Amino acid sequence: MISNSDHTDAAAKQRQLRQLRQQRNRSRSSISADPEEFLPSRPPSPPGPNANAPPPSERVTRLRLSAHYAVLVLSSMLGCVARVGLNALCTYDGKIIYALAWSQGIGSGVMGLALAKKNEMTILYPPLYTFLTTGIAGCITTFSSWMLEGYLSFSNFNHYNRNGLHDTVDGVAYSLSTFAIALSCLHFGEHFGSALPKLPYFNTLSRVTQPEEKSSSPSLLPHTPILDILTILTAFLAYLIALLLYFLAPRSWRHDVVFPLLMSPPGAILRFSLSNINIRHPFINRFPLGTFISNIVATLLIAGTFAAQRRPNVVNAGNVRCNALYAIQQGFCGCLSTVSTFVVESRAIEGWRWKWLYVGTSVILGHVLVLAVVGGTGWSEGYVDVCTG
Repeated sequence: MISNSDHTDAAAKQRQLRQLRQQRNRSRSSISADPEEFLPSRPPSPPGPNANAPPPSERVTRLRLSAHYAVLVLSSMLGCVARVGLNALCTYDGKIIYALAWSQGIGSGVMGLALAKKNEMTILYPPLYTFLTTGIAGCITTFSSWMLEGYLSFSNFNHYNRNGLHDTVDGVAYSLSTFAIALSCLHFGEHFGSALPKLPYFNTLSRVTQPEEKSSSPSLLPHTPILDILTILTAFLAYLIALLLYFLAPRSWRHDVVFPLLMSPPGAILRFSLSNINIRHPFINRFPLGTFISNIVATLLIAGTFAAQRRPNVVNAGNVRCNALYAIQQGFCGCLSTVSTFVVESRAIEGWRWKWLYVGTSVILGHVLVLAVVGGTGWSEGYVDVCTG
């Protein structure tokens, strides 16, 4: 005969197993998505696909949530100017690899470093994680420019002396090398971050707090209203300085550099907001719809502005319109789309079918949209030389 106590023990064990499974599933997804949460003591490999989503509003104060968005103002500007600078530095005669590869690789490396150091940044100040991942890494890399330059390779837009087969080889090589560089640099960044010594304050706290307590706690840091307010004020000050530079800086570089900076924060903030969709069912760990929407919308916009730059009515319209089109490409589209998050998600999605569906749909649809806009406009109406501000 089985006693009632045996039934009670069995039911209790089943409840414990269910709780463990729920905690394990959460650690693979939403914990890594929240900048306010610690990763488990043995973090999942790969990390959850939603590593750049805002923290749930019910877990943080309005000031802290505003600080997460505010850090994107300065970080998106820094990421954009780094990408523009790398493109200028790496564009020269006889280069062995296209200039954008450096931006995609460095940004993905920063993302890997941030993933490896997330727990330490969470102790210090959680918006730092948003600053590095969504801001710096997400804005140095750009999915929209990848799609545009990939199409230019496939279509031989610059009229190199080669045949159609060579155009296909060049386009495929461009896309495969971009993804491979970003993914390998992500791994390198994680490896480099893991090799760095932990900060002293993190070791002290680790001895005091058990890993189970860290992973289950909404946040170990107390509310920091003063620091949050300073972060928000810094964002306003950074944007004000950029605005003043646009009107006061030398004309020789202010339009090429400062104008894109003014367009960067809206793109990064919109991408960060859309990432909330990633952690909703049924998309979580399957198809990061928020990132997908950001990348596709940015690709459509950059294709439209690229085509508009080469239309006679824009070329003859003056400097402001031409500079605005360039700023939308480099600033808004460059920060609305991202490769660093894209490769993290492609590595973390559960199931090969969903991995191929997400990566394949993003890349193929991106190229098709550029083909429809840039190719369709060029074939129907033709292009003139690109406008210059």
